[in-house]
Amino acid sequence: MTKQEKDERARMGRPPLPEGQKAVTSSLRLTPARWEKLRGLGMDWLNRAIDKAKLPTK
Repeated sequence: MTKQEKDERARMGRPPLPEGQKAVTSSLRLTPARWEKLRGLGMDWLNRAIDKAKLPTK
């Protein structure tokens, strides 16, 4: 494989997201029942719920 072919393959994937839109991996502790419920609700639901929620005031 030539360098040009390697460069072309490297560009075939998704374009990188802007810095503010990159997802970060973390861990979360939930009971098995809550994990099941979250899996049923899905990531779209979770994202909408987080976006809609307001932070508590002190």
